[in-house]
Amino acid sequence: MIRNRRMGTMGVAAVLLGLACGRPLDLPQEPDTTGNPLGEVAYVRKYLWEGLGRIDDLVLTGGLVLYGVEDSARVQCWFSDTVTPRLNPGRSIPPIVTVDGDTLRGPVRICEGANNTLWVAYRAPRPTIVQWDIAVVPPAKVDSGVVRDDSIQVFGGIAADPDSGYVYVADAGRSRIGKYAPSATGGRRIALLATQGNGDHFVQQPQGIFFFQDSLLVADTGKGWIQVLGADVPLSGRGQVTGPEDARLILQSPLDVWVDALGMFYVVDTGGGRTLQLDVQGAIEEIVTEFDTDPAPAPNTLAATAEEVWVVDPDGGRLSIYLINTATEELP
Repeated sequence: MIRNRRMGTMGVAAVLLGLACGRPLDLPQEPDTTGNPLGEVAYVRKYLWEGLGRIDDLVLTGGLVLYGVEDSARVQCWFSDTVTPRLNPGRSIPPIVTVDGDTLRGPVRICEGANNTLWVAYRAPRPTIVQWDIAVVPPAKVDSGVVRDDSIQVFGGIAADPDSGYVYVADAGRSRIGKYAPSATGGRRIALLATQGNGDHFVQQPQGIFFFQDSLLVADTGKGWIQVLGADVPLSGRGQVTGPEDARLILQSPLDVWVDALGMFYVVDTGGGRTLQLDVQGAIEEIVTEFDTDPAPAPNTLAATAEEVWVVDPDGGRLSIYLINTATEELP
């Protein structure tokens, strides 16, 4: 496993120290019993949340507020960095929403939108995506923020452009990725960015997607890939994220992806039972779950900042919060 960390990460640790003047720095102790050598740069589990329902999608909005789809029945909000799960009910998405006379059911996917908003994809009674203003309590439906497309078979993942407001949908059933312009009347699909196929710019049963820098990072689940697609031009982008020649990236049924503020990639390698942090070329920087003695056997979704990663164990009703440990014994 590659252990080289960018100086940017160390810079983050220094900033955290400055902010912590006058109070203890909230870092975990070195895990002596896990086999992690003292001082080695690695992720350690900071908190374990238990007793949750099945969480099938996770989003960290503004780097601070954690939302999750629980039991395909509700979109919950939690305080993101606590020892045990603490709901923030005032910011959870209202359980009943009506669009064009339909009461929507079965929320399945979420993503952050522009201007402090959250998009929620509902599967019934017809595929519908609704934008919520989460700056108010309780969150309020945005009238102009609706996407409806009866041709969507299975929501694999959704993403949104924080500047233009376009919404992207990975349809795992039809193996395609569409770009949509929302509106009060249901919006319209303006492009198919990828369709079914086995090479670059094509997908097989795509799941999680994440918008960054006019591109989409895609969990190309059916092929065991992650790839980068252009967010504007169909069949464009760099394609498969392969890793270096001497250490190819090998994934088994990856289900979700993320990009942090420093541009690092993350993927839940569901079939491999691990969560990875990668550089932009696909080289493994850290196995996030490596020193966890009881990690999720089949993680399905995640969220991340440059310092912390949230990983879900859907079958165990658990969520683990991991913190990057940047050689704490060297800190003053």
